[in-house]
Amino acid sequence: MLVLSRRVNESIQIGTDIEVMVIDVRGDVVRLGITAPQSTQIWRKELWDIIVKENRAAANTSETGDFTPAPSLPLSTFSRLSKIPTVHVNSKS
Repeated sequence: MLVLSRRVNESIQIGTDIEVMVIDVRGDVVRLGITAPQSTQIWRKELWDIIVKENRAAANTSETGDFTPAPSLPLSTFSRLSKIPTVHVNSKS
């Protein structure tokens, strides 16, 4: 794991098209701004872990032939995430 220190309005660049900027720090909460292509999927880690777990469970049940539908998060939850408005923050130069 790469560990970096950044201050408010400082950022890191991932590849050529993803930038992560520190927007605000309040106590132990850090607000991050992410600039990435529209096609890039960005997930909160706890949601991603649920998705991976459900996919593995579904794959395991299909291999054994015992098919019990794996619980899944409602599709509407994920479709709404793409409609969350983007907040544009001007960095101070």
